[in-house]
Amino acid sequence: MTGREGLVPFYGEPALTRAVGGLLNSGSVDQVVIVTPPNRSAACAAALHTVRNARLHLSSRGADLDWSALAAEVCRDAEIVLIHDPARPFTPATVLDAVVREVRAGAPVAVPVQPVTDTIKAIGSAGVVSGTHDRTTLRSTQAPCGFRAEVLRELPGTDPLGAAVGRGVPVRTVPGHVRGMRLSTPFDRTVMAALLAEETT
Repeated sequence: MTGREGLVPFYGEPALTRAVGGLLNSGSVDQVVIVTPPNRSAACAAALHTVRNARLHLSSRGADLDWSALAAEVCRDAEIVLIHDPARPFTPATVLDAVVREVRAGAPVAVPVQPVTDTIKAIGSAGVVSGTHDRTTLRSTQAPCGFRAEVLRELPGTDPLGAAVGRGVPVRTVPGHVRGMRLSTPFDRTVMAALLAEETT
């Protein structure tokens, strides 16, 4: 699903353009379907006008996307479906491949994760600290989330990962990567620019 963050320019092109290029060039993806609300369809098409690839498709849908319906309609011939976030345009191909391999090995669902390094406090309704979570058991999730297609078709709603957890479907994890961070704010983009600059020096 393409949100506003995916259309924000970064290094001279929208994050969506770079994310799609990464998927198509990863060696792990057969086709890419961009799902967008009707009011952002034209902007997405414009962002992708330089991407000439028969494996890329644009699908305009309502805001309340039912992923099970999409999987049944658009991905009916697929065995594995990756749901990616275009606001994570620098996710390495190694992470994409790890998610695909985990699902291909038998996992119903797989997601890349990163360790949580901050101390996480639980806050009560009055704004008072009520406890501390053990961060060794916590992970931040990244993207893409990989599904066996037949599993995704049985997970109605707009949050298939949450639905899988709620139904007790095993969700396996693979190591994420610092470059898989979400570019939601100017601060995020500044951090990513610094990371990329460090890699090229």
